[in-house]
Amino acid sequence: MPLESVIDEIYKKGEKQVQKIRKKAEEEAEKIVAEAKERAQDILRKAREEAEKEAERIRRQEISSVKLEMKRLMLGKQKEILDAVFESLKRRIQDIDVETRRRMMTALIKSSVKPGMIIYSSRRDEDLVKSIIQELKLDVRYGGNIECLGGIVVESSDGEVRMNLTFDELLNRLYEEKLSEVSKILFG
Repeated sequence: MPLESVIDEIYKKGEKQVQKIRKKAEEEAEKIVAEAKERAQDILRKAREEAEKEAERIRRQEISSVKLEMKRLMLGKQKEILDAVFESLKRRIQDIDVETRRRMMTALIKSSVKPGMIIYSSRRDEDLVKSIIQELKLDVRYGGNIECLGGIVVESSDGEVRMNLTFDELLNRLYEEKLSEVSKILFG
């Protein structure tokens, strides 16, 4: 019997060691699983944070894009309005009464024409310009017609100096100079 008790004893010790190893392995497995769950939670939390940041970035980008498009559309409409105002002004200049037109043309001729120069005007203003030249007894020559709303182009006899004093040119200059003021008045 002593052999049996020794075997029993060895068996019991082996069983205890197996239990210890199994318990240690289970504890180790639980620890590994807990760490894995914790890492998975961290990964999930970080992924959620990144997704929220990306969503916020996309939202801001979309808002910025919409604002930019709205500004572009508004500027386009403002330009259309300014162009309409400019066209309206051109029509009003074209419809100036004869007496006002005469005063304007006389002022342009007096201020810019020197003896020997050549004067050009629109076909509409040809007779008016010729009569002003005669009235003022200017030593200038009428050079012909040009396409314009009104006004004159004066040129030195050698062609080296040419001044564009057409209503079109004067209006364009004035428009460029006053564009920001007109925009402020119209659009605040």
